[in-house]
Amino acid sequence: MAAYLIESNESNLIANIQLPASKSISNRALILNKVYAQITGKSILLTNLSEAEDTKLMMAALDQTEATINVENAGTCLRFLSAYFAATPGCKITLTGNERMLQRPILPLVEALKNLGASISYVDQDGCLPISIEGTKLSGGTIEIDASQSSQFSSALMMIAPLMKDPLSIQLKGEIVSKNYLDLTHKMLGDFGFESTISSDHTSISVSQASKKIELDSYTIEADWSSAAFFYEAALLADKADILLEALSLNSVQGDVVLANYMNELGIRSLQKEKGVYLTKSKEYAGSNHSIDFTDCPDLAPAIVCATAGIFLPFTANGIGSLAFKESDRIDALANGLKKLNFKVESSKAELKHDGLQHSFYENKVIETHEDHRITMAFAMLAILQSNVVLSEIQSVQKSFPNFWIEAAKLGIKVRQTKAQKKEQH
Repeated sequence: MAAYLIESNESNLIANIQLPASKSISNRALILNKVYAQITGKSILLTNLSEAEDTKLMMAALDQTEATINVENAGTCLRFLSAYFAATPGCKITLTGNERMLQRPILPLVEALKNLGASISYVDQDGCLPISIEGTKLSGGTIEIDASQSSQFSSALMMIAPLMKDPLSIQLKGEIVSKNYLDLTHKMLGDFGFESTISSDHTSISVSQASKKIELDSYTIEADWSSAAFFYEAALLADKADILLEALSLNSVQGDVVLANYMNELGIRSLQKEKGVYLTKSKEYAGSNHSIDFTDCPDLAPAIVCATAGIFLPFTANGIGSLAFKESDRIDALANGLKKLNFKVESSKAELKHDGLQHSFYENKVIETHEDHRITMAFAMLAILQSNVVLSEIQSVQKSFPNFWIEAAKLGIKVRQTKAQKKEQH
């Protein structure tokens, strides 16, 4: 069985890193561009669009009107495409996915769309893919939706609301996760000329058919803050860091920009330069233990959890319930991966904590990434601390950061194929 050895001999990191374009912004821009085109008859030039697999899949799917589309394990594509095709008269689409995708939640969105007049049916089992969609003009009005598993259900509905007969009002129920992404969708609706409002507690959202009459020729996608997390992690694990994250902005619309504040408390300074954000490492960080609530920024959890373990800082990750519904069950993936490196970890559905005590590393134990891009990248950076990290695969980075290994090589990280140990030794 093949595995991949991640090695690094560098402790002083000096590099200029080119981050990918934001996948979150790119995928929203693709949907909003289609909605804009249906209403105005014009399309907008999208520049610096993400080259991630998810975005390429979204682009190809949006050109279809009658097809069976396999979204693989792309949750964003599934949710956004389900809503878009349901609201587009003339479409006859079946959406399916890989084995993991069949386990990820879709029922709250399907039920909400049905309540708006959508023609959607489950092909096999209720609540699971595949689903069959026949596009129609949706009604609008007031609906409720469970927001405790994903904010993408609400974002999907917000973006197709301008196509509905009447204004849409969404009442969010449960513990609302990833509120920052609702704010991003709200901001981008305004960028494309559509009016929306969100209550301060994010429990009520409304989108009207009113247009701001904005004439857009082009829309530029920002560099990705979610991907920046792994280079902040590298800076924290290194003895010294002088890293420029090119084209990144501290004045970003992305919710994951909070990463800069979190990592500042851990000793990584962020300075806005003309060419991007410049990272340096301080020898001091706040407190002898640390905790972060990831409810609104779950994509940052893998990098920060691994980074704090790597500097042996007692750490508790709260608000991580939604991680169980990502490309893998990231709570289990993080806990099991760190245990294989001899970190002491406790986890539940609500939190993950490690004790910060220094333990000798177990060598040659294969960390199962579950083909989850963020798990792969987070554990790869631990090679800076211990140049003997073995991963089950390395290709999953294509999902969000196709050039990750090229950029990581600038930090001295090398990858070579090896054989997984049949029997792991302690």
